Amino acid sequence: MDIPVVARWALFALAAVLLLLTVRSLLLARRAAPGHRTGPLLDAADRGLSAVMATGLALPGVQWELAFGALALLGPVLVRKAVHDHRAGRAAKAAAAPQAPAPGPGSPGPA
Repeated sequence: MDIPVVARWALFALAAVLLLLTVRSLLLARRAAPGHRTGPLLDAADRGLSAVMATGLALPGVQWELAFGALALLGPVLVRKAVHDHRAGRAAKAAAAPQAPAPGPGSPGPA
């Protein structure tokens, strides 16, 4: 199975765009506060490994080993990214939840 030349050039273009987005994510991670670097670093790993996978598919002779290796590494990154996004969503909901007002001086306390 051979990939057509047009598809190869499209994959190379995709890899170039992904590499630019990887650099952007790394710059965002570098500027972020210490507790907020995980998201941009996971984005950078996701985009960087996707660029390696696209390049592996686009190379002549189709470097399936390179693409498969990138895909194997991309799986745990995507799982960690999903867990991180889920936890961030739960933390945002907990922070936005209304809290019970504190009892005032004239109000009855807990029984």
